Amino acid sequence: MNQFMNIIWVALLWLFFASGLKIAAQEKIIQADTYSEKISEVKQFIKDGKYDKVLEQTLLMNEFLKTRKDITIDSLNILFAKNYYNLCYAYLFLEPEKSLVYADSSISRSLKTNSPSLKQQTYSIKYYVLYDVKGEEKTLDFIADQCIRYALEAKNDKMIGESYMHKCNSLAVLGKPSEAISYCNMAAEIFEKVSDDTYLSSVLNNIGNVFVKINEPKTALEFYQLSYEKSLKVNSTRDVALSARNMADQYENLNQWEKAAKYHKIFGDSIESHYTQLIESNFTEAEAKFNFEQKDKEIAQQQLEIARQKNSRNVWIFSSLAFILVGLGIFQWQSNRQKRKKLFIETELQKEQEINDIRSKFLGNIAHEIRTPLTLISGNLNLALDHLKDPQKLKEHITTALQNSSKVTEDANEILTLLKYEKDKTKIRLTPVLLNEQLSRIVYSFNSLAQMKEIDLSFLNTIPESFKTAIDIEKLEKIINNLLSNAIKFSPSKSKISVAATLINSQLEVKVADQGEGIHFDEKEKIFERFYQSKNNSAVGGIGIGLSLSREFAKILGGHLSVISKLGKGSTFTLQLPVTVYQGEIDSVIEKPKKVPKERLVDTVTEASINPERRAKILITEDNPQMAKFLNDILASEYDCTLAFDGKEALEILQRESFDLITSDIMMPKMDGFELKKAVNKIPEYQHIPFILISAKTLEEDKIRGFKMGIDDYVVKPFSKNELMARVANLLTHKKQREKWQLQNQNLVADTESSDKKLLKKIESLVIENLNNESYKIESLAQQVHYSQRQLTRILKQYTGMTPVQFILEIRLQKAYQLLQHKTHFTLSEVRYDVGISSSPYFNKKFRERFGILPADLLSERR
Repeated sequence: MNQFMNIIWVALLWLFFASGLKIAAQEKIIQADTYSEKISEVKQFIKDGKYDKVLEQTLLMNEFLKTRKDITIDSLNILFAKNYYNLCYAYLFLEPEKSLVYADSSISRSLKTNSPSLKQQTYSIKYYVLYDVKGEEKTLDFIADQCIRYALEAKNDKMIGESYMHKCNSLAVLGKPSEAISYCNMAAEIFEKVSDDTYLSSVLNNIGNVFVKINEPKTALEFYQLSYEKSLKVNSTRDVALSARNMADQYENLNQWEKAAKYHKIFGDSIESHYTQLIESNFTEAEAKFNFEQKDKEIAQQQLEIARQKNSRNVWIFSSLAFILVGLGIFQWQSNRQKRKKLFIETELQKEQEINDIRSKFLGNIAHEIRTPLTLISGNLNLALDHLKDPQKLKEHITTALQNSSKVTEDANEILTLLKYEKDKTKIRLTPVLLNEQLSRIVYSFNSLAQMKEIDLSFLNTIPESFKTAIDIEKLEKIINNLLSNAIKFSPSKSKISVAATLINSQLEVKVADQGEGIHFDEKEKIFERFYQSKNNSAVGGIGIGLSLSREFAKILGGHLSVISKLGKGSTFTLQLPVTVYQGEIDSVIEKPKKVPKERLVDTVTEASINPERRAKILITEDNPQMAKFLNDILASEYDCTLAFDGKEALEILQRESFDLITSDIMMPKMDGFELKKAVNKIPEYQHIPFILISAKTLEEDKIRGFKMGIDDYVVKPFSKNELMARVANLLTHKKQREKWQLQNQNLVADTESSDKKLLKKIESLVIENLNNESYKIESLAQQVHYSQRQLTRILKQYTGMTPVQFILEIRLQKAYQLLQHKTHFTLSEVRYDVGISSSPYFNKKFRERFGILPADLLSERR
């Protein structure tokens, strides 16, 4: 906009120079008989957008009025009010900060008159000033009311319609959309009646803005489209540009990039056309006045030759300068046009990148979500094989595997359902049911999952047991399942979730309330958008379409899904659906589940009298209750395990108890795995405790980030029982060896910790540099760091619990695991060559001891 104003300034400068500097003529005070002519000129200047001319003429008119003694006070107030109105209007476009002063002056004068229409006009101009420049919400509403008051007194339909527009905007700013829409509708009715398409276009734009504020972009688009059509009808490039820009913004919100790009282009072309017309108009006027002044100069030349020569020279100089400036202006205009095109292309590329990012995030979420159930499926089936003689545990593990198999199927079906919905293939399938019975079945099916996390799940069902209705039970179940699974996922352990179902005037209302973190106020509607994941809460997985589909299903069934939430206090989701009484017969085949008494998932205390040799204590941090139980089932046979369902809870437990090893997922609510490790690093007694990240995140940067923070191992889901047990045993063995060495060599464990750690990093980098050198032994390493083998052993024992031989082997095996995991080699012999181990039996033996699986199994598994 500023660039176009610069071009206009250049054109006006040319006009100024070409006019021959007739300063004396401009300084003359206008006469009374020309005052009405000046008023007409000012009106035309306003219409043409020549606001500098408006200022020039209006200030002269004000000076004229101050000299008049024969005009009545009332007439003077009217004339001054109109002049101040024009000055305010002009400054609104030229120097907005000055416009408010003249708006107040105009109102002050108008209030001293008996003209309600003039009062409405002056309050209206102040409204525009505050709305565009100041934005004072309460003052806006007051001024809108004043506009309505005087417009009704004046009985002027256009003024009434304009005042209703002001009220619509002020209510929208104050956050009262429903009231705002009513005023916009009244304004629209008035302008349709008076057939004023220009004003009607503005009203329709306002209505669209209100629907944007209440997050209904599709409805907003309908009104913007009507506004766009009206502005085309009256050939208003300004209104075309405004409507096109609004439409482009909303198509972006709806991810309809092609349509957004189309209207962005219309907006740009309209703006360019508007200012091109204005510049051409100025050029035409300048040329006409230039010719007039030339004739005047010819007459002056006949009377005074000296003056003619002087004026001719000045004209030549000024004209040359003007043409130079115009040339520069045209060049700048062309340059700016190219920049706009470039900016448009860059914007489109950025939008494409955003689409790619959304797609990548979506695919990443699917990959992450599917790894946890796959781990639980394969892991529980392996545990079932280990407990073939224990029917209860066998059933438990098989049930868990089947549940997670259903979870994978549900995710796949959810994506297919989304595709069907987008293609309008979703159909309603009504089934006659006993509503009380069906809701009880759905809610009580979450009892076991809630108990795993020690959550108290309560259900208040006031629907009569005999109430029968026909409803799409599949969609209803999907909605409630999504709400309950989210509530359990986001709720801390030992909290409460309450579900209430009731009938109110043939309307089913189901409320699900939790005590989780709650939802940030500006995300309450965004969570219902597809693929959206909160930025104000720690990531907890999910493919980001559950709540979106739930709300869309609710709409399909004629209802609504909403949320009330307070950050830090929890959330309450409310589902409302219309239900009608079904008169036919229904055979009840569903047995109402009984609520199982709440029990602790794991008893973490092992009495010393039972086991005289203290078992290692492990803190398992995992937000998925089934995964937490699976990890406990694997490790509890050898170690004392305690569960925490997020990083914050784990940190609280660490303040009370001591542990020998910590395992943690990465993606968890409240505090993720990285944040937990960062917090643990600040606790002196835990700085050297083995820490394992167990995650579905497979990216190399996540692993690097973890190891930079000091984790000891990184296990990717899915994994086998033997792999996890081997990794844990290996870390605990090294920890025990390290502590034993430190106890026996207390005189050597001293003040050299900082320098020793730097040396440790250097040792590690040297081993990695010589990894494929099979002959690289302890002697070579000690020589390179300029230490004796004994000193080298001391340092490695003190900080890793390993001898130099074990340390070199550990790095070789870790590198081998990484190569196999990322499928960088096709054969095991290539892997062995790269890590400097030539013996196949030795490699297989040590790899299995370290990771619990054979390298060949890992290679085939990854294929």
